[in-house]
Amino acid sequence: MAEENAASTILIDETKAADGSSRYPAVTQLTDLIFMLNDGQFNADCADKLKTFAADLEERGIEDGKKVKGKITLTIEVDREHDGVYFFTPDIKLATPREKHGRTIGWVTPENRFTPNKPNQGNLFGTVRDVTPTRTVRDV
Repeated sequence: MAEENAASTILIDETKAADGSSRYPAVTQLTDLIFMLNDGQFNADCADKLKTFAADLEERGIEDGKKVKGKITLTIEVDREHDGVYFFTPDIKLATPREKHGRTIGWVTPENRFTPNKPNQGNLFGTVRDVTPTRTVRDV
């Protein structure tokens, strides 16, 4: 902790700043690194994003009545300069599940074209029927 500077015989305390306040401790856990990023601002900026992410998952789970899955990806780019200086660039991605649409069954023809008709099976009703309404709705 305290080292003696050989040039001036002044005792240097590595845990205290010049004004007497505590210096930020060295990183020993991942959470320490996250708190260090942008002097804690990155962590603070993520709070609202996490809250929105949780709300989106909760809403989706209630609407669908099923299990929903999200994903949190934290990336920290670390660049080391030639003189031993490090730069940390954080990024967070929060992904909620995409909205799913109903499935449509299909097959592939011998010409490699998609079709809703099963090959080598006759059609009972011909092509897909038009369900467009034939009447017009009047505005009263």
